Amino acid sequence: MTKRRVLHLTAGRLALVVPACFALACGDSATGPQDPPKGLAGCQGNEFLTVAPIDPALLREIVPLGNLSPPGHTLPTDHLYMNTPKVAGVAAVANVVAPGSIVVTGVTKSTRTAGGTADATDYGITFFPCADVIMFFAHIVALSADLSAKVGALTVCDAPYSTGGTTAVDCRKTVEISLAAGASIGTVGGPTNPGVDYGGNDRRVPPLAFVNPSRSYGGGSSFGQNNVVCPLDYFVPAVANALRARLGGNGVTRTIPPVCGTVMQDLVNTAQGRWFFDNTTRDDAHLALAHDNVDPRLGVISAGTSIPSLPSLAGDVRTFTPSASGRVNTDFPMVTADNQIYCYQTFRGNVSPPARHVLIQLLSPTRVRIDGIVGATCGDPATWAFSSEAREFSR
Repeated sequence: MTKRRVLHLTAGRLALVVPACFALACGDSATGPQDPPKGLAGCQGNEFLTVAPIDPALLREIVPLGNLSPPGHTLPTDHLYMNTPKVAGVAAVANVVAPGSIVVTGVTKSTRTAGGTADATDYGITFFPCADVIMFFAHIVALSADLSAKVGALTVCDAPYSTGGTTAVDCRKTVEISLAAGASIGTVGGPTNPGVDYGGNDRRVPPLAFVNPSRSYGGGSSFGQNNVVCPLDYFVPAVANALRARLGGNGVTRTIPPVCGTVMQDLVNTAQGRWFFDNTTRDDAHLALAHDNVDPRLGVISAGTSIPSLPSLAGDVRTFTPSASGRVNTDFPMVTADNQIYCYQTFRGNVSPPARHVLIQLLSPTRVRIDGIVGATCGDPATWAFSSEAREFSR
């Protein structure tokens, strides 16, 4: 099953769509050809989408950019989650429609299994509303009859891969299908699908200030993760405002700007941001020391699969209230390469194992060490020491 664990103010789901790789194997963002269809006009301004993809009245929430849900989304996500209400654990079914006059350029079908049992099949599509902006939907349960007929069979399939505790097989197809604003794309909802992922990239915007832009998915592409935008910013005002009113998670509305969240939290010469264990191109092995995407006043340790002393269930994050001073629960922008060890404790919600505190040390501006230590609280700083299970990550 695709995991979407909700912890405190954080909600998440596994990545299914990727940039520059076409198939879904590399990470998040748009899947499909990265060049706009020939003859498609350039974008004029930003208010060119006219129809909400899902009727705002049918939405429970729109989870902002930057969600953390390891291991599939260990790093801040580059897309929104448009979730429908649940009744007895089953999400309401809703129609997804074209948000404007668009050209669909790529379609992917993903089948995921856990423990050898087929649990979920869904679709992702990439589309261009104009030549400078690429957008995508993911986790569409079923394509509309009209779109499915135009797409036809998806016969090019990639080798199985593992991410977030599941095994997935992706099949794909390059297409060029024009849809009018409001045209049916498909449906979302049901027992294994809480809603649709929605993301976008704009090649006109300045690149995001990641410490190491080359580590971004599709970093070399003008439509890669370094050019992630909030897709709600491209709607006409009335529609944009109706959708922004749903931004939040777990009944909490995000009020701190930017209310749509952010995928980029790196701060140079500090512990805050993305950290990489190796050169793998999915999130699973890596680490994020960041802030919550619904309430950014909260700090979050999002650890993937590489730290033996911090095993976790899918979706677990360690959320805490940051301190502006001292060395306990210190806010990540205050953690520098000062030869000091910092300790984190009193985490909110369910984490596994629960009775551990976390030690972090910035070894250099581009190297961090992290470890989980038995004991719920930090104790005497004189006793703080890394174990043999500590691991180091780089920018």
